[in-house]
Amino acid sequence: MPKLGLLIFLIVFIYDTRKGDFGLLSVMNWKFIKRPLKLILGWIMLIGGIITAPLPLPIGQFIALIGLSLLISESIWVKIKMQKMRRRMPIIGRQLTRMHPYLPKFLKKVVDDTDPAHLAE
Repeated sequence: MPKLGLLIFLIVFIYDTRKGDFGLLSVMNWKFIKRPLKLILGWIMLIGGIITAPLPLPIGQFIALIGLSLLISESIWVKIKMQKMRRRMPIIGRQLTRMHPYLPKFLKKVVDDTDPAHLAE
């Protein structure tokens, strides 16, 4: 199986160099790799943040929120699940609405994207 991965790597690299690009550093390949990397990093940060959440410092919550923002930006499934969760638990929606003016820009986008009003019935 590792030979198949190496073969695919060589095919992609040769294809890009024939076009005159710089191999795997081309824009096409970065866009192809960017989404899976953001999804993997988002899941790792979300799980790591949940694990470290009981610690006295709020670093776990912050890491989990960053991971969640990465996941929501790349995964429609996660976005819909968060909208459904906010619809089932309106107290969370009210707290997020109250905190919205004080949140960083990326978290404001998460709150806006997961607003249950945008969820189809």
